[in-house]
Amino acid sequence: MNKDLKEYIEKWFLKAEHDIITAKTLLEYKPMVLDVVCFHCQQAVEKYLKAFLVFKEKDIEKTHNLNFLQTQCSAIDSDFNNFNFTILSEFAVDIRYPDDYLMPELNDAKEFLSIAEQVEEIVKRKVSL
Repeated sequence: MNKDLKEYIEKWFLKAEHDIITAKTLLEYKPMVLDVVCFHCQQAVEKYLKAFLVFKEKDIEKTHNLNFLQTQCSAIDSDFNNFNFTILSEFAVDIRYPDDYLMPELNDAKEFLSIAEQVEEIVKRKVSL
């Protein structure tokens, strides 16, 4: 892997790590803002999936659809089939606006954070920098 590609993937990782840190921090904040926690979990998963595709030197589309990204990653590595991103995908960019308001429960937010951390672990294991 060349230096530029390595640095680009590291940037994807850093941005995703910031989303996970933000989600964890917001879970400790009162009053809880669980929709924003879930948004950052969705963003972290999206960035890790895109980092994996970049590592595999695949073109990445400008999308927030985790199911689409999962399909692309699963075509390369079947371990990505082990996730269900359907509900988490609903917390992508559009959820930030009042027309698409969705309020998760605390258990949902914690589950989405767990999913984001699992995706982080699997991608970092498969992407050798």
